[in-house]
Amino acid sequence: MASQELYQVVSTGRTLHAKDSDQVVRDATKLFSIPEAQARRFLLKGWVIRDQLESARALEYRAGLHKIGLRVEVCPAGKFDNQQLIARIKVAQRRKAQTAKGRSFNKNSIIGSGPGVPPEYSQSPKAAVQSEGSRTLEPSKGIEQIISDKKVTVPSGVGRALLGFLPAIVLPAIFLTVAGLCLYGVGFALWQIPLAVWQGDLNGSVIVSSLIAIAVCGFLFLLLAAPYLWFPRSAWAKLGEIPLDRAQGKDLLRLFEQLSRRTSLPKVNEIVLSPNAQIFSSPTLSEVIRQQLPLHLGLASVTALRGSEALALVGRGIGIYQGKLTGLLAWLVLDGLRRLELVQWALENERSVLCTSGEPSIFQKPFHRMLVICGHFLLPLVERLENLHRFITRSSARYLESRADLWAADLIGSQVFPGFAERWHRLVHADLIVSETAREAAALGQRFENIPTAIAWTFENLDQETCKAIELAMGQASDPWDVCEAADLERIEVVSRRDLGSRIKWEVSMPELFTNFTELAMACTASSAGADCQVVENRRLLCSSREVDEAVQTLEEYFNRLPPFSLLPLSRPASKEMQEMDLQAIVDWLRGKLVDLGEVRERSRMLRTRMATMQLGAAMIRNKLRIDPQDYSLKSGSLASAQELAALKRSELEESEKQLQHIYTAFYQRLCLALVTMPAKERQEARNQLRHLSAYDSLEPHLERLAGFSASLGLFARHLSQNLSERELVQKYLALSARELDATFATVESSELLRSQGLGSALCIKAKRETLQVLPQQHQEALAAVRSMESRCKYARSVILEYYQVQLAALLRRCLERERQLQLSPLRLLRTV
Repeated sequence: MASQELYQVVSTGRTLHAKDSDQVVRDATKLFSIPEAQARRFLLKGWVIRDQLESARALEYRAGLHKIGLRVEVCPAGKFDNQQLIARIKVAQRRKAQTAKGRSFNKNSIIGSGPGVPPEYSQSPKAAVQSEGSRTLEPSKGIEQIISDKKVTVPSGVGRALLGFLPAIVLPAIFLTVAGLCLYGVGFALWQIPLAVWQGDLNGSVIVSSLIAIAVCGFLFLLLAAPYLWFPRSAWAKLGEIPLDRAQGKDLLRLFEQLSRRTSLPKVNEIVLSPNAQIFSSPTLSEVIRQQLPLHLGLASVTALRGSEALALVGRGIGIYQGKLTGLLAWLVLDGLRRLELVQWALENERSVLCTSGEPSIFQKPFHRMLVICGHFLLPLVERLENLHRFITRSSARYLESRADLWAADLIGSQVFPGFAERWHRLVHADLIVSETAREAAALGQRFENIPTAIAWTFENLDQETCKAIELAMGQASDPWDVCEAADLERIEVVSRRDLGSRIKWEVSMPELFTNFTELAMACTASSAGADCQVVENRRLLCSSREVDEAVQTLEEYFNRLPPFSLLPLSRPASKEMQEMDLQAIVDWLRGKLVDLGEVRERSRMLRTRMATMQLGAAMIRNKLRIDPQDYSLKSGSLASAQELAALKRSELEESEKQLQHIYTAFYQRLCLALVTMPAKERQEARNQLRHLSAYDSLEPHLERLAGFSASLGLFARHLSQNLSERELVQKYLALSARELDATFATVESSELLRSQGLGSALCIKAKRETLQVLPQQHQEALAAVRSMESRCKYARSVILEYYQVQLAALLRRCLERERQLQLSPLRLLRTV
């Protein structure tokens, strides 16, 4: 028992499914038999609810707390400490009291100042925008007027940088030493052969021993040194990142050039867009020396924050690397840790320097497999090196973090930095909420329409309880190696003591600096999700009704988190033996098939996606269009080969669908057996629900075709050529999609049961009935038309499935309740950690 790992259950400060926080506190009071004041602390982010628990016990606590609506995490014991949190709360309260005392003077001084001082950051976003309306500068009026050329107030820090070099160089020195020893071993082994020739005693054993030594040294080099030194960052590329074309952001680049010219900050030579709220730079060594850096620009920050705030985060992101010596120190401190994290990710995901992505070739496979197997034993060593690097570079990391904060304050002024830091924390919190919602939606085959807008909406609509919890969480010390982590109280105090003035003279609306900001935000959102995910309106994911939430929970319970992709087959199994099973027997049979169901379900999903891709590729070849076969999951550009491969995958898909159908008919058998055991009145109500459910059967072929068309249109959108050479084929698919939408509408309108559920009106709102237009001549307009039709198909399918799932869940809820009344052995839920 002494060696067993222990865990703690820690609050995230959030509730599940928008549940009222007061109700969560009351439920926690009953669950733990504690006073309400003590239970209210459960809403504090980082509050340890239970500590020193075994894994199974911690998971039980997490499940119980999730059931009452409190979102918690299971962490290693000792990671969080309530005493430290209480101390930070007291510091935050003192800071708030001091801010309140000086707020009257500060507000009056700001209102009375000229355009050189930003507005009061403690205002609400809308009020702040209104107050600064007369001071907002449009891009057309001159970007050169936005930033003043006052004297730089951030110290160069050359002496401090020199002091940090020695500990920062330890980590790369270790790997360079290992690489040098391996290369020396290879060179020494190679030298033995000509040396033996010179001495006249060359024989087979000398050659064999030299080759063995070369192989061993080479293998150690590839295993130990090469991943840290040369493993490509692109192998760990994050979804949703797209490069910004200079033509689409020329005004933004002009603003960044102005920022560099008016300060001593490095130049921005490349911009990579992402849908989240993170703004940072991750340069190479040569870029640091040249002081020309790439910038990762989170569009959520551009959407949610004012222009001066977003620009402050940009200045902070590139300010870490300002100056060649300080920039080199930052590169050694931060990039060293990033490289270790990349090595750890590669080892955990079975990657090696021989195969950084995809599948290894036949010749690489045995060596790649050896590197992967040996790499698993190196994971503890990588973790120890990471801890060593953090220990010896902590002071340098803190210095770089503080210096980056000063660059942000140099732009907006230290007087408003505390309010800016609060909004920064809220933005990070909103980003986390939307990211988690996006992951949950992806599990159900859905995605946001526009993630930056969703984050901005969440940021502006955080409730008062959450804002208080965020303010208290500001007392928690930040990680100096995380360049995107918002400033804690200690960092805020350091900046406030500097009394820096604002460099930004005029506000600017940063979205207006892009040619088409909305299109870029939606493109980033689309690339961050799977190709087969359905587009769902932001509000529907962020403010989903309690009815839909309850339906999802019921389906997860009944199908053991493996619900049907589309409709549940309303037919019993063909096997006579299964038809004769009783309710407990069919539940037991299903329990034994859960692993198979998960595997077959995933295989079927992948085959469906690949089939749609192959069919479109074959259609492109048939129309004599040039394609890259790999983009369409094909082996060559031959039509015969494409048709043969598609036929093979079609047969595999049919087999998988048969297996899925067989298992899901057993679920229907379970439903029917539960129904016949109900009392007469309840049974009649359940049969009426089943009748409403059967009305959706007529929509099943439409759902399948809509999924296929949306997948094909998504591929067209990703690979649409500039000269629109595939115009004829695209127009054909648009026409087929429009015809399918009309047929879906007609089917719904012809069913009285479906109309009575409100499905027809919901489809009209979401999918919209529009007349098909001829594909425009311009590339961007044509791309917009394709994406619009893709969204309509996905919307239509998602609306139908949502209404269906609510109806199905209502019936299954009765069946589950009946099973509990009969005291049947339940279908156990799969545990997820």
